[in-house]
Amino acid sequence: MMWSKANGDMEQRSVLEQTTPSGTKKTWFNYRWMRYFFTEDVSPDNRRIIELQRRAVWIAVAFILQALNEIDHNWYIPYLMSFGSLIPLALMLGSFIAMWMALRPASSRLNGIEAEEKNQPRQWQRIVLLLTLILSLFGLGVLGWSMILSFSAPRFTNDGTSLDTNAAILLLEGRNPYVDSNMLDLARKFPIQPDWTTPLRTGQLADRLQYPTIAELQSVLDTDMKAGTAPEFESKVSYPVLSFLTLVPFALFKNYNVLPFYVLSYLVLVAVAWKVSRPELRPWVLLLSMANIPMWSSTVGGNLDVFSTLLIVMVWLLRDKRWASSVFLGLALASKQTAWFFIPFYAIMVYRQYGFKEAIYRLLIAGGLGLAINLPFILWDAHAWLAGIMAPMADPMFPLGVGMINLSITHLLPFFPSWVYAGLEAGAMMVSLAWYWRISRERPEAAMLFAVVPLFFAWRSLPSYFYCAAYPIFILISNKGTPDWFPARSHSTAKVRKPTQKLRLSPSPMGL
Repeated sequence: MMWSKANGDMEQRSVLEQTTPSGTKKTWFNYRWMRYFFTEDVSPDNRRIIELQRRAVWIAVAFILQALNEIDHNWYIPYLMSFGSLIPLALMLGSFIAMWMALRPASSRLNGIEAEEKNQPRQWQRIVLLLTLILSLFGLGVLGWSMILSFSAPRFTNDGTSLDTNAAILLLEGRNPYVDSNMLDLARKFPIQPDWTTPLRTGQLADRLQYPTIAELQSVLDTDMKAGTAPEFESKVSYPVLSFLTLVPFALFKNYNVLPFYVLSYLVLVAVAWKVSRPELRPWVLLLSMANIPMWSSTVGGNLDVFSTLLIVMVWLLRDKRWASSVFLGLALASKQTAWFFIPFYAIMVYRQYGFKEAIYRLLIAGGLGLAINLPFILWDAHAWLAGIMAPMADPMFPLGVGMINLSITHLLPFFPSWVYAGLEAGAMMVSLAWYWRISRERPEAAMLFAVVPLFFAWRSLPSYFYCAAYPIFILISNKGTPDWFPARSHSTAKVRKPTQKLRLSPSPMGL
């Protein structure tokens, strides 16, 4: 009898433990303020919000890994020697995996209390949130520093920005930027440091692959200043026309500090994220925008990728609207070559969701606009324009980056012919396109990752190529619906809009 009573008490206690919400369990990092980032409502109707918050955690992981890559590599590579290159390689690959996990939907096999327990924030997710909060404090510091620099003297930490600024100046003087751009004139006009240039494997730097040191660059630059020619440094305006047309207002008022344009581009991107996201995700919007140290680094450096990323995000946000989406794509194509990598992914997405004719219409609109913006300079001097925009691919630049090429730079692997890296890049692009073909209807935002992954295998795999992928993914997956900022003009778009949204809310049959 006593045994039966004890057994009954144990069963009752077991039932109570099973029915107790998992959210009441005590953890070391269960703070009240975390409820703004992890909802306490675990009802089936709120499952979508729980899932999106889980994805936000993975985006935060990508930020943390990429932020670690911002630590000066010279702090550890001299001690680890060739094996030190494995650290940035692992950090970047880890960030790709984290972005992939953010794109991948949770399993749909759990139900009831099991699903609630599955979706509750785990200990590691709370730790990631705390680390992201700490990272955002550094981001606030970078924001403040960028505001100070915006009202200071011009400071160019990369030659792309300085060449674009000088191009705007030349244009106002009635000169062709693609013809008259010169690095020596730039060095005389602005305080350019030798390591802020792009050296070429010609002249004094010919027949070598190892990137020159700052002392070597300074010596070469001093010699070139005396000789009046600088074949060892990239002097061409290496981007399409919109890269410097946006800076013409600064040149018009003779204010050559163009950093406010890039800071504004990032802040507009954050405002767009706030506008289109669900209210439950807006705390994540602000937190991740501040913790996005990698993209802040590109912004403060005056990197054109920030502006190009804003345009690409608008392309995908407005994908249900033919003209708006196509116009933003055309502007992106006229700003920087990295946007060109998104063309086949956009074509696949439009074809898979809206049909072949719609894809043709949009590509014609985007291509026509991009060409129209560049056309005056093509007519002015087609050869100079083509040499400029092809410079990143055609000119003999030194191998550089955090991808596979870094293993050769640190002599962990030998240098292969440049065509090997081009082949790897092309192969990775084919794989990315094939994969995107399968999932583009359910996960169109995956293009933000797939379009930049091939650059990981390129001769030059600069980290800025990858820093502008994670936040756009978060913006697109947290989007509550297509913004109604522009009227819809495509009948084919309207027909598939509803089923497309339905597909996006359902688990992927491919197990993405």
